[in-house]
Amino acid sequence: MGLPTIAVPEYSLILPSTEKEIKYRPFLVKEEKLLLIAMESEEATQITTATKNVIKNCVFGDFNVEELPTFDIEYIFLWLRGKAKGEVLDLQYNCPQCKNVVTIKFNIEDVKIKKTEGHTNKIELTDKLGVVLKYPNMDLQQKIESLSSEEHEINKIFKSVLYCVDYIYDDKEMYSSKDHTFDEMEKFLDSLTDTQFQKISSFFETMPKLSHNVQLHCKNKVNKKICGYKEDILLEGLASFFG
Repeated sequence: MGLPTIAVPEYSLILPSTEKEIKYRPFLVKEEKLLLIAMESEEATQITTATKNVIKNCVFGDFNVEELPTFDIEYIFLWLRGKAKGEVLDLQYNCPQCKNVVTIKFNIEDVKIKKTEGHTNKIELTDKLGVVLKYPNMDLQQKIESLSSEEHEINKIFKSVLYCVDYIYDDKEMYSSKDHTFDEMEKFLDSLTDTQFQKISSFFETMPKLSHNVQLHCKNKVNKKICGYKEDILLEGLASFFG
């Protein structure tokens, strides 16, 4: 006789990028093992692969994790973790004033994707010419982050833009980046004015991101008095929620 199976609850979640509903289950021991092995390796590629595999396992239906923006991935993963281990997260900080440990608790259901008003991926360069950008997925984000630390900051920004151009358009047709070489795309960007390039760069500055404000309020006693130190802390990106 086979062993009994354990019923796993199913939940729904709205994707920030498309506002479409997805169905998912919490990650199980087998997924947690994947994550732990990847985290112990400290290799970015292995961690990225494990994260995507966990989401593939846990989200139901027609779903392509490879195409998801990074902020969608982070949001989904946060909820998978919450349903598996509990919605309340505990973060620990050292108080800057008294140096004692302070625990901050918050509910992941209060965490949202921060969206900047007026943000758009369609950038009008002139009244007849523009570009449409795509949000970095996990592989593309890793590629951007792996750019040499010795490389000049402007070159990093330039390459980030190159990686994220979806297509260019004018008053006649659209030109997909997939149909053109890296050199051709580079020449196009090189031909832009500084003002036009800054318009494109603002896309990354205002891009949606996993973000949440918490307050550090130290109630530890120091010399029989409450420390009382307060500081607002902005959590951005998945790593900051598990610090």
